[in-house]
Amino acid sequence: MKFSAVVLIVPDEDENRAVEVLKLAGAAGITILKGKGLRHNERKTFLGLGLERKESLLLCVTEQQMAMRILKAVKLQMKLELPGGGLAFSIALGSVVGIGLEQMKLFRREVEEGM
Repeated sequence: MKFSAVVLIVPDEDENRAVEVLKLAGAAGITILKGKGLRHNERKTFLGLGLERKESLLLCVTEQQMAMRILKAVKLQMKLELPGGGLAFSIALGSVVGIGLEQMKLFRREVEEGM
């Protein structure tokens, strides 16, 4: 079985919505990291300081076909094409350890049902 990591970076205020989209699309587990986003054309405040945008990075490891289904759902529901809307991508994983047999069966069943 081949796996991919799906990464979704969204504004902090969209985190809960993103979690729901990922879960409904089939993500079994999600890791959330907090961060700050800087842009090349960042605006300055009256004190001359740059504005940093708080962002959430959501990461899930899933079966490769499931990753494509998740990305399609994210594209349809999260409006990432809007300025500042976020970014989503997947990365093929060569080796994965730590996924138990029961989780593997769940991945296989979800992929078969999704076809």
